Amino acid sequence: MIARHLCASDDLDRVVLADIDEPLARTVADRHGHGKARAVRLNASRAADVRRAMEGLDVVVNAVVPRFNETIRSAALEAGLDYIDLATESNDPYTNSKAWEDAGRIGILGLGEDPGLSNLMARAAADHLDSLESVRVRDGDTASSPEHPFLALFSPETFVEETLHASRIWRDGHYEDVPPFGEAETYRFPDPVGPQPVYSVDHEEVDSLPRYLGKGVRYVDFKLAIDDGTVAALRRFQALLSRGDSADERRAFFAKIPKPADLVGRVDGSAALVVEVVGRRDGEPMRHRLWTVLGHREAAAKYGATGTAYLTGTPAAVGALLLASGKIRTPGLLAVEQLEPEPFFRELGRRGIAIHWKVGRAP
Repeated sequence: MIARHLCASDDLDRVVLADIDEPLARTVADRHGHGKARAVRLNASRAADVRRAMEGLDVVVNAVVPRFNETIRSAALEAGLDYIDLATESNDPYTNSKAWEDAGRIGILGLGEDPGLSNLMARAAADHLDSLESVRVRDGDTASSPEHPFLALFSPETFVEETLHASRIWRDGHYEDVPPFGEAETYRFPDPVGPQPVYSVDHEEVDSLPRYLGKGVRYVDFKLAIDDGTVAALRRFQALLSRGDSADERRAFFAKIPKPADLVGRVDGSAALVVEVVGRRDGEPMRHRLWTVLGHREAAAKYGATGTAYLTGTPAAVGALLLASGKIRTPGLLAVEQLEPEPFFRELGRRGIAIHWKVGRAP
């Protein structure tokens, strides 16, 4: 999805699509490249190969699993390039910001759907409030397929890792640990998603928003909708891991999960992202609710993607285009909420992602 947006832009002269699956990269280049894309095979664990793939470029968009982030990000800084990734690793990714500032380069960390679009929504609401009480991020999905009882519409490895990992909630100036599948509730998403069971999940927003949003925010959480069947499958896998079973069995589990790209046009349902921000304006308690919803069938017909893939890839592509055009200028390693939301919302709207916004008094 990222490649499709970038190759369609007149602001870019050349796009390199680097993947360990070179035939897949070549297919994307042939289908969406507009004559400006080149596919190369790349093993992201090999720093020298990563640096070589970056030669002659201006911006790097890293869409691989986070364990490769440090290698790719370091290579981008060494090559004097700007950088975007879609998810951050568990350790503090901002510690090397001064080196990026000194080099005059920009690294935007966690710019996908969530994290990413969720942070922009939180920042937009915060800009209309004098002080903040809470930020609640909710990711909902009703994807279903008669072919596959267990679905992951983004990296299955990342999905399983973050759902089985203990999460955190920011409350009154400190973090509280939450066990896997903790803090369960039923949350009502906008139609057609509707009420869904959601659980606290290990996510970047809970790390960055208390740090960079400011205004005294007292509570931040992230909850993901997970249906009962998926919870049961994840608990079985968790039990398998606790018994110390072999790597072969782990690989067998992931082999049963279809690749997200293979689900385009084969799943029903919709993806939804909601951010609720409560605070005060002129002494009055106010609630801002921002959201977007995209059906998987609609996304397949219009964009050749699932709703989740489109909502994830499009913000990253918009960020790359804003970097390339010089519209983002602050050097350093940046959390997404440090960026101005309006240029993103405007470009996302041009690409079919509508941001809805409702404001009312908080109870």
